Amino acid sequence: MRNSSSTISRRLSDPDFQGLLVNRCLGLTIAMAALLGVSIAHDAWQWTHPVQPRYFFTDGKNTPRPVVALDSPIVDDTQLLQWTVGAVLAPYNIDYYNYPAELNTASRKFTLHGWNTFAQSFIGEGNFDELKRARLLCHAQSERAALIHQTSYQQGALAYEIQVPVVQTCENVNQASTNRMMITALVVRTNADDHPDGLAIDQLVASPE
Repeated sequence: MRNSSSTISRRLSDPDFQGLLVNRCLGLTIAMAALLGVSIAHDAWQWTHPVQPRYFFTDGKNTPRPVVALDSPIVDDTQLLQWTVGAVLAPYNIDYYNYPAELNTASRKFTLHGWNTFAQSFIGEGNFDELKRARLLCHAQSERAALIHQTSYQQGALAYEIQVPVVQTCENVNQASTNRMMITALVVRTNADDHPDGLAIDQLVASPE
């Protein structure tokens, strides 16, 4: 036992061993200081960059969808134009037999005000009566690329004025006619439950080309 104690004492008094212990202690201290620095930096970053809460719409039927501020885009420009072209063409792709269902489906992309602007124009110009009287089948497609003409805000919501050049052909067993129109649509951001895309047409004006 005494030999063991003397061996330990000699070992502890060895300058090389003492130097090794000092180096290891310094290394451990530096490592702990580095970890402490990383921890402090992480806490500081978390404090200056708090996690923003995310909110979702859910109705118990459909997949929950994130809430996006109305003054922020919900899609990029390409997706916006694709959505608008599809929504604008829908009420012009109708026929005398299926028009109730076709117009009902098309109206889902519009606000109430937007659908009324389309209906007043469509009925006022006699197109609706002609569709039923002549038993027409009408097909519409974009003639050129749609363009975002202007971006603005309406009651805090982002709004886009988009122009879509359209050609519509209406025909029956006896005749066919082609109309070219420039459709100007006002597309607004919305978080309404009945517009899950986050977009809706709030005004539609068709003028002949």
